[in-house]
Amino acid sequence: MPLRRGDQYKAGLDDGRDVQLLGRKVPAVVREPVLSGAIDAVAQIYDRQFDPQFAELFTLAEGESGSLSGRMYQIPRSEHDIRLRGALIDHVARMSGGTMGRTPEYVPLVLIGLLDAAGGIAKKNADWAQNIARYYEHCRGGDLFLSHSFADRQVDRATESKKISHLSYVPMKDGGIQVSGIKAAATSAPIADEIIVLTPPRNGLAPHQAVFFAVPTKTEGLRFVCRQPLLEGPAEDHPLGGRFDEMDAWAIFDKVNVPAERVFVAGDVELVAMAWRNLLTLAYYHILVRSAVKADLFLGTSSLIAGYLGLNAFQGIRESLADIARYGETIRAFARAAEADVIMTRAGMAMPNPRILAVGHMYAVEHHHRLRESLVGIAGQSVLMSPGVADAEAPELAAPGHGGNDDERRRVFRLAWDLAASAFAGRQYMFEVFNGRDLTRNRTAFFERFDLKASQTLALALAGAGAKRADDTGAAVIRG
Repeated sequence: MPLRRGDQYKAGLDDGRDVQLLGRKVPAVVREPVLSGAIDAVAQIYDRQFDPQFAELFTLAEGESGSLSGRMYQIPRSEHDIRLRGALIDHVARMSGGTMGRTPEYVPLVLIGLLDAAGGIAKKNADWAQNIARYYEHCRGGDLFLSHSFADRQVDRATESKKISHLSYVPMKDGGIQVSGIKAAATSAPIADEIIVLTPPRNGLAPHQAVFFAVPTKTEGLRFVCRQPLLEGPAEDHPLGGRFDEMDAWAIFDKVNVPAERVFVAGDVELVAMAWRNLLTLAYYHILVRSAVKADLFLGTSSLIAGYLGLNAFQGIRESLADIARYGETIRAFARAAEADVIMTRAGMAMPNPRILAVGHMYAVEHHHRLRESLVGIAGQSVLMSPGVADAEAPELAAPGHGGNDDERRRVFRLAWDLAASAFAGRQYMFEVFNGRDLTRNRTAFFERFDLKASQTLALALAGAGAKRADDTGAAVIRG
């Protein structure tokens, strides 16, 4: 499989795709200043594939020829493969401090999850299963940057799903489908090669809304409308927002013809629910590994500022720093536990334990807000009143504190602003809280699938109400 360089990725963007930004059509996304930061960041990731220093992370030799392919699309077959994938995710996340959640190695994990479900899909429709396998090879062979969307735009929840104009399809005579409607929050879709659309299971899902498919971002009838840009002022004053704002967009489908070979599920509500069951297992693993890196960024920024301001002797400050450190280490513990308890699927894929990942993801979301609160509590007004580039030469406005030099302190305080208080920081918070569906729904889904039998057996036995003795309570056996 050919590996792509960053300049090859950029060249592929100049295809006339329909992207709208601030009410105007973008003539060429590759030359749009609002999108250039994220495009450059993605291109740098592709270039890492050719850097000998990172060869083992980004590539692997295949077959007798030993030709190199990208690890982004590697199917995990063992715990070792999963750990290598984790190392890749960690490395890519560190390039943006964990602030980019839809880098090129992310959506392939969703596609691999769909490929894992293809066996079950084949029992109802062999063509759809073959389409998934062929599409995986197409993306892998082209080293493509994928986007995806499964979020519907917000609507009146009191209205039945089948009565809402969600994205839906009508069949075509050639076996394809024609799709119309809107998908929301298609992150990085304007700068991706393809978009995968997945309808999640929901109450009242109508058959004509139950659809999985993929199309190139340059497709007749497909338009992307970008949200408001987040950059406020010079990019130099926003070390994160100026480089790593991955654009979210509405994907608007206006009678888009999807060829039969790009349809993965259509019209089967039960199949959507079955395929969704473990579709995002590897994606949740990605989220945990990346979130731990973001915690490192918060900890590094907060501890530097505490040092600048002479706060390290204060007990409350040390507790706040320890709180950030505990958050990161707890998330890593979840990821490592999931790695060590591999589940082999019927398709022969190795998956990190999905139950551990689900609990870890819920923990990460529940406590994410404390990262920002801790940083603001340590830095105080310095987060708000941090001078920008235009004021850097004014001695009376030098960044407060001691240690480092004036330029270093100013840059770190600007980093704190971008992490905690800027528009970019607000979008980061929204992304982390709602990434992977909302917390309440995930909690409910987790409990609905949780097996209570062992816990109830233990309680009954110790109560003397069960058939088992109190010393026979289903305790784990240590295996040599």
